[in-house]
Parts: sequence; structure tokens; C-alpha cells
Amino acid sequence: MHQPGPHAEPNRRTIAPVRRHCGAILHNLQAGLLVGAVLLAWVSAARAFDATLDSGDAKLHVYVEDARFELPYGRIVAWVQRSSDVVSDYFGGFPVEEAYVAVTGQPGKGVMNGIALGSGEAVVNVKLGLDTDERDLSNDWVLVHELIHLAFPKVHTRHHWAEEGLAVYVESVARVQAGMIDAETLWMHFVDGMPNGLPQEGDRGLDNTPTWGRTYWGGALFYLLADIEIIRRTGGDKTLKNGLRAIVGEGYSIRDSLEIRHIYRIADRATGVPVLLETYESMADHPASVDLVLLWRRLGVERTVSGVVFHENAEWAGVRTKISAGKNAKNMAKFSKNTISISQRRRNLVMGNDGDRIERAVAIYPGTR
Repeated sequence: MHQPGPHAEPNRRTIAPVRRHCGAILHNLQAGLLVGAVLLAWVSAARAFDATLDSGDAKLHVYVEDARFELPYGRIVAWVQRSSDVVSDYFGGFPVEEAYVAVTGQPGKGVMNGIALGSGEAVVNVKLGLDTDERDLSNDWVLVHELIHLAFPKVHTRHHWAEEGLAVYVESVARVQAGMIDAETLWMHFVDGMPNGLPQEGDRGLDNTPTWGRTYWGGALFYLLADIEIIRRTGGDKTLKNGLRAIVGEGYSIRDSLEIRHIYRIADRATGVPVLLETYESMADHPASVDLVLLWRRLGVERTVSGVVFHENAEWAGVRTKISAGKNAKNMAKFSKNTISISQRRRNLVMGNDGDRIERAVAIYPGTR
């Protein structure tokens, strides 16, 4: 689940509840109960729009509620394509072979919230404001955040920070490496947000302090520190990304449940240094406060009124550059164009005599709505 802005504590599980009765559509999709629970937010609409996308070797089935969006459906689908390609680019392929993305509308502007599920199938449900425009989608981070969740196995609830912190950290790094945001935006986001993850009075370590700040930003700080140390110990040959790609490469995803030390051992083997396990042992049951002022100075990041300034003579300036090295924006034009080859269908969903939802395609359109 995504985290709101760096200074506002979110509502827990803000995604709208959906009914659990799945009906005949689930048998057609062969998708499992949780897939049906999420997709019912779409099914409950009188009509919907759907498309199947390719990202890496994966198939993404996208369902968009017919909810009077300001944007054409094709632009919403292009946003899903762009976000999934950012995730595929970071992980060296999409984290699962097949996923379902349900987009439902609500009053407002921008991407409101989202949730990722992995029991049975990999599913992401996002709430999109009806007044959302192209600029809102271009600036969005929520969908990338949720799709990143698909790459990490389920862990015990006391390790929830490991799931959310990963999505917070990698979402920013993946977008800068894909050329969607610049390095200044990334580091300003980190400088402003990471203080929320520092331990407060009474803190008992990441595993035992499930506050909003420690869960989202404490977890993100954990992965930032691990990334820095991996780069330093390997002389820049490896990064956290190498470790995370190894987890996905062994076939693990949100559909699996693993012990957290096992996950980090896989990543550490790939980087050749036991950084994730060591960092976990030092922060799981202990406050482990971090001197962020010193950290930013070593990385050569200075916060100013208007943004950040980089100091290239800083001790760890090369580490900072390694984390935030991105592609030239003009080379990422595919992320801003609707170049998807898909079949697009408008559907009516009607109630059958037996009370089940029956899906009936009523027309096939060559373009957007």
C-alpha cells in the first residue's frame, strides 16, 4: 500500500471495501478469490473498459471502471503501461508472469491510493480521481509503488516496514533511473522524508515499532543505508538492485511467503556482501538512530529553499551518483507516448437470473472511448 506525502500520516487501508461474492466472472478469469474481491470494484460498475498489456515477458490485464473520467481510457491504460515498464526496467523484467490492475474512479484529482495483493494472483487496485489530467499521471508515483510490492514476498506482520519501505525507496530510485524524474527531485524527496523514519522515544527497532513513520520512512531509510553500503563495499560493482533482481530471479514474488532472513540471504549472495542481513540485525530490535545531517554531507546533498545542491567533492558523491544515475529523458519517450498494441472492449455487466454476474461484451472499439 502506498504512503501519502512525507509529512502527513495516512489512513490505514484507504482503499474502498468491496464485496466478497465473486460470481461467474471469477471462473472465467480463473483468478482466485482475492482477485475477484479486488476486481468487484470494477465489476460493480454498469460498464467497464479493459486491455491486456505486455511488460517484459509479463501480461497485465487492466480493468478501468466506466466512471466519467476526464481522460480518455487510452491515456489511463498508457499510464499503467508506463508505470509497469519502469518496474520491469528496474527489476530486469516484470516481477510476475501475469498481473491484474483495476482502476476505479472517485471524485477528485490525481491518484488517490492503492493496494497490492498476492493471494492466488498478483493484483493491484488503484483509485483515480475523475478530474485527473495528463500532468497528474505524468507526476504519479502511486502506481509504481504498488507494482513494486509485487516483487517482494509476503513476510510476517512485524516486518511490514520491509515491504512498505522497499516500495517507498525503490519507487523513487526506479523512476529516476528510468528518466521520469531528475536526481534533484529524488534527493529532495529523501532529505525531506527520511527524518520521518528516525526512531523516537520508546522505539524498539523496526520489527517492534509499527508507527507510520517507522513503517514507511524507517523502512526506506533501511534500504537507503543498505544501498549505500553495498555500493561502497563492492566499489560500485553492485547495488541494492542486484540483490532485488536475484529475489525475483529465483521466482519469488508477492504470491510467496518467506522468512525475512531468507529473502535477504538471497539478495546478499547476489551482491557478494552480507549487507542486508547485517543491516537487518542492527535495526530490527534496536532504535539504531542515524545522523542524517552527516549522511547528506557525505553524499554531497545540501537542501536549499528551492531544492537541493550537489557537492561533487563530497566523500560519497560517487555513491550518490550511482544511486540516482538515470537515463536521458529523450531516450525514454516511450514512457510518455501511447504506443500500446491492445484490444480495447467496452462491456456490459448484467445480473443473470441466478444472481451471478455475467460478462457480455457488447462492442469492440478500435480506439479509445
